[in-house]
This record gives sequence, C-alpha cells and structure tokens, in this order.
Amino acid sequence: MLADVREMQRNIDCQICPCGEFQQKNIQPKQLLKKITVNDPPIPSHFDPSFEAYSNSKIYGEELARQYSLIETINVKFICARFGWISTTDDITSDLYGWSDKSLWCSHRDLCQFINRVLEKQSILKMFAIYFVCSNNDYCWVDMDNCRQD
Repeated sequence: MLADVREMQRNIDCQICPCGEFQQKNIQPKQLLKKITVNDPPIPSHFDPSFEAYSNSKIYGEELARQYSLIETINVKFICARFGWISTTDDITSDLYGWSDKSLWCSHRDLCQFINRVLEKQSILKMFAIYFVCSNNDYCWVDMDNCRQD
C-alpha cells in the first residue's frame, strides 16, 4: 500500500502529512495522466464497500443494456452515460476542490448539451454506446473521443 502511495506521489505534485494522508489542496499532476476509455476494464474501488456495490450495479446495468441491444427483435437504443462530477453550484473555481475533483467536473451546460445531442441524433446513434460525460479540461483522465465523434 505504501509503495502505491509513493508511486502516486511521484506522479502528482503533493505532500504526505505525518498522519499518512495527502495534502491535496491545489495539487496538480506533474504530467498528463493516461486516459481510460470505455473499453478499458472497470477499476475496482477498495475504499468503501457501499461504493463498490454502487459501481458494480452500474457495470451490470451497462452489460445488461449491451446484451439487450444485440436482440434483433428489440428496437431500442441504449445509451450509457458515465457522468463526471456534477456540483449543485456549477462552480469549480473554489479552492475547496483539488485537481482530482476538477479533472472529472461536468458543468451543467455540458450535461445539458450531451442530453440534447443524444436526443437530436438518436436516429443515427448505434444500438448501444457508452460515453464519458465531463467538461473538457487539461487534467481529465477519461477519453471522451467517442462522445465527440458520435
């Protein structure tokens, strides 16, 4: 575990408190992070079992939608949206948020734009698709190219 923390510390510009926790105010990655795609396998969370159950339910839901989309007699399109961090205030400028929050932030405008585009283009969309939905920023670590292309 400590080796993982040290590796993370090398990749981002932060310090570790004596208690072992990151001081994460205003930290930023030293380099751009490798972006994950919708085709990458899920990354398990070991921090909170209840969050793990929530994550698994989303994965099962996506797979169920994929299986239904393969049935030729069902004429329903399935769009799975993996939304980033959406704040109630729609303001990301506060110093209360570190780069990790900001990296997956999705503005209300971008959220609405995604939904509008899906509704407008539903006739040409594939029967099944997964999209990451975040606002574009320098530290975003999810690949949104398929969202831009479709």
